Amino acid sequence: MTTIPNGLPAEVVARLSEVDLSPGIRTVRGKPAEARARFQGVEIREDDNGLHVAGYATTFNTDYDLYGGPSALGWTERIASGAFTKALAENDDVRFLVNHEGLPMARTKSQTLRLEQDELGLRMEADLDPANPTVVELVSALRRGDVDQMSFAFQVVRQEWNDDYTDRTITEVRLFDVAAVTYPANPATIIGVRADVPTQDTPAVEDTEPRGYPLTLAIAEAQALSL
Repeated sequence: MTTIPNGLPAEVVARLSEVDLSPGIRTVRGKPAEARARFQGVEIREDDNGLHVAGYATTFNTDYDLYGGPSALGWTERIASGAFTKALAENDDVRFLVNHEGLPMARTKSQTLRLEQDELGLRMEADLDPANPTVVELVSALRRGDVDQMSFAFQVVRQEWNDDYTDRTITEVRLFDVAAVTYPANPATIIGVRADVPTQDTPAVEDTEPRGYPLTLAIAEAQALSL
């Protein structure tokens, strides 16, 4: 039986009593946490200092349905602008993982994972160790398109629901990790990868069919929103 996070109201818990919550719930550091696949784009580059990943772990004010949406037993949800302000100010110790488990490929505490929020969403940058077998497997899977979605794990600190609990706005969270995932909680968004910084021995390589939401476009939109 899935442990239900404290962030869900009793009315919602009762409504979902017959629903398998496991796709959207994770246990992190012994506590129930929620997970969402809202990763909009990632790019990978390689230089003399290793592999680097950059992208958006989530975008703000983008609606998505959970557990069938309001027409079933679920709800429509969004992450509000500024939801990560407190988590970033308090330096939540966040990991970059695969499927929300295993050894971290990067971490905010070691400054190999860096997070910031802008008008578009939560942007992440990670320095990866090319000698790490997990990194090698992940980069291969991303470039092949075998893995093209991500998720982030969190606990809700503040939220707003409508009267019948079919619409939820998450306004503040505690962050645990960002992760590349095989089966995300919400499959609505995808990611693409690109090696766009050539080295002496390795020319730049770009997917012939871009996947997901290009990071360059995301950054341009974030800059436009800030004007």
